[in-house]
Amino acid sequence: MAASRLARLTTGLLMLTTLGLTGCTAAGKDPGPTPDQTAGRPFTVMSTDPIRVVDPAAVVDADSTVLTQNVFQRLMTAQPGADVLKPDAARDCLFTAATVYTCTLNKKLFFSNGHQLGPTDVKFSIERAARLDVAGSSASLLSSLRRIETPDAMTVRFVLSRVDTQFGWALASPAASIVDEELYSADEIQSATDPIVGSGPFTVTRLDQSSVELARYEDYVGRSPARVNALVYRTAPDSAAIEAAMTAGTVDVVWRGLSAAALTRLGQQVQASPKEQTADGFTIRTLPGVRVRQLMWNPASRLRSNTALRKAISTALQADRTSDSIVPSGIPGHTASFPVGGKADPKVTWSNRIQLVLGYDSTMPDGRDLANQIRSRLEDTGGLSVRVRPNDPAADLQFTDRKAWTATALAWLQPYVDAPLSSTRETVDALESRYRATTDDTEATRLLAALQHQAAVDLVTMPVSQGDEYLLVRTGVEVSETSWGPGWQLGFFGMKDG
Repeated sequence: MAASRLARLTTGLLMLTTLGLTGCTAAGKDPGPTPDQTAGRPFTVMSTDPIRVVDPAAVVDADSTVLTQNVFQRLMTAQPGADVLKPDAARDCLFTAATVYTCTLNKKLFFSNGHQLGPTDVKFSIERAARLDVAGSSASLLSSLRRIETPDAMTVRFVLSRVDTQFGWALASPAASIVDEELYSADEIQSATDPIVGSGPFTVTRLDQSSVELARYEDYVGRSPARVNALVYRTAPDSAAIEAAMTAGTVDVVWRGLSAAALTRLGQQVQASPKEQTADGFTIRTLPGVRVRQLMWNPASRLRSNTALRKAISTALQADRTSDSIVPSGIPGHTASFPVGGKADPKVTWSNRIQLVLGYDSTMPDGRDLANQIRSRLEDTGGLSVRVRPNDPAADLQFTDRKAWTATALAWLQPYVDAPLSSTRETVDALESRYRATTDDTEATRLLAALQHQAAVDLVTMPVSQGDEYLLVRTGVEVSETSWGPGWQLGFFGMKDG
């Protein structure tokens, strides 16, 4: 089978601010070496992305994958942005029958607390994620799983309810992270005050509201061993705080968080520098097309069923839209399905202005300004009044800065196929099931196109823009091309202080 093809709101989110973390350390083995010292301070990575969730089965946001990607392992992974699966905790995984996916584990796998990692831990972890079934997580990608067998000390056998060529990708997603069955609850989401124990490249030595300290896990066996002994990841409140840290020389790598104005200023410094560096000695790495912004209807909104309203909103965004599908350009299977540019004329067919709420993540770079721009476009229709609220999960519309769990078309389509309109649920489910089942590339492309065109009819998930992401790296620091997860989640394992 071709490997390249192979909403209700979450109430279980473990917000660090809600839990009031004062600093916790992982239980088990000695925490290991102190962070690498750079001019008398630890090697430091900064972003405005907060770690909200510490239990991989409950991760619903790209920000929290910073912890998941670096501390936990999955059976499979992929190069950043690639559509070919690679083994991680597994030595190999393959279909041994049409509905049987068999994985052989690497030898000498251990969790960071010293417990051996075996097939029963994998079985426990996957069944736990499917049981918890946190809305918005990648657990829905496991929907074809019927049962898991562990015939010997090295083998995990996944028996599926139907043919599903995409199942291997589910095992590369956050919900498929392997946790210690002796430590994690089978029925409850792990609290952020509980030990955080995985088998990934790093171990957690300390965690608080704004930072996490990580040490290299020396017994890691997998695809992405760490290249630094230890580091600190700090969440900054805004772009200005990151810029101040760059000037003060207290940060080595910057991931996201810088405003458009800051990036313009820094880019001008690079252009004027014979060394192609900023004034503070940073180079700018560009990741083309990795930043994707979309607008999503809350499935619980009473306004979502209003067809005329959905059409007017989508049309109002057309002139500014730079992404023509909810599957971004560059992802295999992308099909242009939404109109972009030109002069659009939203049709307001109702007599009284409709009041709705637009939510956005306050940590998103330029999030407030962009949300206000969307509000202006919607209110310009003459039929809407829009209240903009940061961090409001009950908002009618959510403006999101998305990263899919993996670089596959189906992963990008997940929010739509998980919560389509009730009137098109049967059609969407049929298209998805047929896509998962086919081994014919031409038919797969056709079915993906049909899903994208249906999404453009339903208008419950709408593309807004696709642009570049940036990584700023201090002189002397190396960041390999593979220092990201399969969906461009930030990985520290490719970083090295030269």
